[in-house]
Amino acid sequence: MTGYQLSRFAVALPVEDRKDELIAVYSTLTKAFILMTGSKWMNILNTTPTVDAEMVGQLIQQGILIRGGLDETVVFKEWKQRHVHDFNTIRSKILVTRRCNNQCTYCILDPEAKDMSEGTAREMDDFYLEQIKRNHPQQVRDDYLGGEPLMNLDVIIKSASRRFYFCKGRGIDYGFTITTNGTLVARTVISKLKAVGLIAVRVSLAGPAEVHDRLRPSVGGGKTYETIMKNLEKISGSIPIRIECQYDAGTRDFEQLPEMLDDMNRRNIRVEDIAFTPILEKRGQSEFRAGMGEIDNFLFLKQEAARRGVPVNGSAPSNICMADFRSIYVFDTDGSIIPCPSLQGGEMAYGNVLTGIDFVAESQLLNRKLPDQCLNQCELLPLCMGGCRLQSLTRHNDFNGIDCHYDTYRNLLEDYIRAQVFAALSKDGFRSNGQTS
Repeated sequence: MTGYQLSRFAVALPVEDRKDELIAVYSTLTKAFILMTGSKWMNILNTTPTVDAEMVGQLIQQGILIRGGLDETVVFKEWKQRHVHDFNTIRSKILVTRRCNNQCTYCILDPEAKDMSEGTAREMDDFYLEQIKRNHPQQVRDDYLGGEPLMNLDVIIKSASRRFYFCKGRGIDYGFTITTNGTLVARTVISKLKAVGLIAVRVSLAGPAEVHDRLRPSVGGGKTYETIMKNLEKISGSIPIRIECQYDAGTRDFEQLPEMLDDMNRRNIRVEDIAFTPILEKRGQSEFRAGMGEIDNFLFLKQEAARRGVPVNGSAPSNICMADFRSIYVFDTDGSIIPCPSLQGGEMAYGNVLTGIDFVAESQLLNRKLPDQCLNQCELLPLCMGGCRLQSLTRHNDFNGIDCHYDTYRNLLEDYIRAQVFAALSKDGFRSNGQTS
């Protein structure tokens, strides 16, 4: 079979194996994954007379191969439109308060004495439930955050209740999370929230006590690590706990983070998964300018977590910005609809829950133009789509600019592919036919 070629979005990686020379291929566009012997792969690429036409057809269907002359930039644009306007799952992030009882040294938000009122929360829910009714999603997922969201607990409970019972009455799978610093988490609080749809708690940590208390003190400078750990001990097993561990890539702090994992294991704190994320630069004066840091530091943390039985998010790496998706809403404390929860109060609002979305403002706000290298050449484009707008705003004062971390995400993708290979080789299917997908 002739007239085909390797897709621009297919990443091929040689794999060391004791028995065979193997090639793993992953499509960043379709998420298809294949593993086959090197000889078969070379036959396919060289279109030899012995090539299996049926296999080639399958690889074209999976997006690993494409027919000759296909314009993949056009394909990407169509793919993007479908994803941007996919309402099978509707999501929201709700800033119920901009107040916080912590004073983290790297917080990207300046504290503001703003709470969402019960009246605004009701107006927000009226708007949001109308979007759900109009778009008929199969699933709704919300995240209440702040500031410290548990400082406005009553608003969370009442808002979540309205959403929970609305979705339940229409057969829609509903669930929400809270993103918290962990200092106000309590068993009674979790019980109340679970009754109206809480499915997980996401807790921000910075490492063991010595590191965490330096980076994430309370207002006034008090220590917070021990309070958080005692709180997590009390709720462990009653609700999935997800940890967001942020570290300064410009220091050696990351070497101490396994101590926190050991401490959680000693305390029998069951963690559903942990995400390690470098502290990124914020607008204005910032001492955290190391950015993503060395990829080896992240891989070290991932390995240390695995050694201790703490799951690390196993999905493909992504730097996609939520502002690009029409099915994601960010509600500010005053009812403004803003493109990112990490902006200041009302900043860049393109609508309000009372008046709806200003489509002209939205179109101008999100008028992002990708450079040729991104749009027509980069194999990682579906994993990035231009990257984090907030970081572009921070570095270049341009919310529509590009946040490129090609080397980091290419390395992360290769690590992900190797993990997929390990999982595939543990199955019997590969050895029987020389291919898995």
